[in-house]
Amino acid sequence: MKKAERIVNGSGGQVVFGQELGRGGEGSVYEVVGRSDLVAKLYHKPLPKEKQEKIEAMVRLKTERLLRFTVWPVDVLLGAGRKVVGFLMPVLKGQEIHKLYGPKTRLAEFPQAGYSFLVHTAANLARAFAAVHEEGHVVGDINHSNFYVTEQATILMLDCDSFQVQSGSTRFGCDVGIPMYMPPELQGVRTFRGVIRTRNHDNFGLAVFLFMLLFMGRHPFAGKYSGSGDMPIERAIREFRFAYGPSAAARQMQPPPGALPLTVLPPKVQQLFARAFSQESMSGRPGAEEWIAALQEMSGALALCPRNAGHQYPMQAGSCPWCAMESATGGLLFHPTDSGRRTAPATGGASADAGRAASAEAAGGSGFQLPGIWAQIQRVPAPAPARTFPEPASLPAQLSAPVAVYLRRRRLRAGLSLTSLVAAAGVWIFLPGYWLLTIGALAGLNLLLLAAGKGRRKLRSARAEERDRLRAKWDEVCRRYAEASGSGAYGAKLRELEQAKREYLDLESFRAAELRRLEERQRGLQVQTYLRRNRLEHAQLDGIGPGRRATLALFGIETAWEVDAVRLARVPGFGPANTRLLLAWRDRLERRFAFDPSAGRVPRSEILVVERAVEARTRDLERRLAAGATELARISSDIRARQEAALREAGGTALELAQAEHDVEAL
Repeated sequence: MKKAERIVNGSGGQVVFGQELGRGGEGSVYEVVGRSDLVAKLYHKPLPKEKQEKIEAMVRLKTERLLRFTVWPVDVLLGAGRKVVGFLMPVLKGQEIHKLYGPKTRLAEFPQAGYSFLVHTAANLARAFAAVHEEGHVVGDINHSNFYVTEQATILMLDCDSFQVQSGSTRFGCDVGIPMYMPPELQGVRTFRGVIRTRNHDNFGLAVFLFMLLFMGRHPFAGKYSGSGDMPIERAIREFRFAYGPSAAARQMQPPPGALPLTVLPPKVQQLFARAFSQESMSGRPGAEEWIAALQEMSGALALCPRNAGHQYPMQAGSCPWCAMESATGGLLFHPTDSGRRTAPATGGASADAGRAASAEAAGGSGFQLPGIWAQIQRVPAPAPARTFPEPASLPAQLSAPVAVYLRRRRLRAGLSLTSLVAAAGVWIFLPGYWLLTIGALAGLNLLLLAAGKGRRKLRSARAEERDRLRAKWDEVCRRYAEASGSGAYGAKLRELEQAKREYLDLESFRAAELRRLEERQRGLQVQTYLRRNRLEHAQLDGIGPGRRATLALFGIETAWEVDAVRLARVPGFGPANTRLLLAWRDRLERRFAFDPSAGRVPRSEILVVERAVEARTRDLERRLAAGATELARISSDIRARQEAALREAGGTALELAQAEHDVEAL
């Protein structure tokens, strides 16, 4: 698709593209002028109708949860004839996931990432799969280029237009896949067109990437084969040869030399991997939600190495496996640090609590233990959700005493009236001479009975009024119970504590960012000094003579430091050609600049300011978290007390209302 065509979004507004950001076999990605939060994907070739319909459906199906974990299409791009030629999607942040799980690239691209960061990334990857699955879709095309990781350990999935998408009764397929991440049942498939992908297929690929995150980039089916010939990964997958599993030896496989053994992980995580890669897995592999729970639990049970504060490892291991592996290979797996604090995730459950608490204790600090504090907070019972009360009319109820007495008397009057009629008939037949007297007696008796029964209307009216009063009271009690059951205060407090926890776990990142800012400022000062030394009057610039230089000086432009497009645009008569010439001169100077670390050290006084700010922030967060369980318990207790009071009142009112309604119905 040519970018020169007039292209509009779904609302008909023209979309203007900036520079090309990336190019693939299917399409290119461009900046969108005026929208720093979006980019545009334009396909190279016209799309078939089914693909156009798929993108239109994906735009309709976008949700906040999907956009939290994916770069999902948010609007269509339409070309000539209003045909779909691409789509708009959120800007991609982070780096490819393989740069995190590979030790060498991790040291360069994620220098602050410890093992807790890897565990959190794994949990967030599972959350991303859960988000896709909950919407009814399947990732399908699982590969290392489709997952990006940010500095906060959050995950973004891309190439969403290749997902298998479910729109109502219509399923748009996923026609691609990479064998080394495909489950055994899909190995050997020549084309995926027409193949219905399932969550269980995705669960295999998810387990593979979780394994590589936790095992330093090792593929679970890449092991040492003791049989004859080679054992490619694709064949190993097809034959269920999980190199780390309990049946590995029986399948002539073992982990490669120097690999982390599966037994260092918590038993629950071991079992999930064994289930995911076993032959029985074809009928059901662990889903994303199971992985989230297990990895959250694992992240809260990481120990801090006593010899290297940069090493965190599962307590199940007993001793630090990273020290042993680094000693055996001579390589570095994690950067050593002075503290167990690591970059913490922006989302996800528990974090590097154990490492942080251990480092605080080792440093002789306040002894604040985040795992224990957070465990206390998590043990605070949440208020019970509001129950749905049964309708009072459905409750068994007895008649009130006045109504019961009235109904008994009414039945007696009816009996007397019937008896009088029978007697009158007998007189008429057997004593025809007394019929006139009989009619008079009968009429008198029934008039007396009628007068005795006139209290019904008054009694029914009284009970109906009582019923209406009780109905209003019942509605009020239900409203107060629902209001008492509202967990807004509890939820707000819990979110406040979760935010405090994230900030506490991110203190080292905060400190590192502040120190980097100081270092960058020092570098900026050196650049500024260097550019100020290069004066225009000494520069060899053809076409910019003394007159123009004097004009520039009048506008404050005397050195390379003052040369920028905004300032040059304010100089009258200074055309585009001269502007480009000066900007190129400054650019050449900047490329020749070399930072001098010895002269660029941050003053100790400024470092102390940062340290004091971090310390003050630490104490404040510790105070808030330490009081969190007590405050949360008080809020929860208040809610339960209000609920119980409303429940007691509701019980009595319901019975009274049921009786009143029964009375009115009986009358």
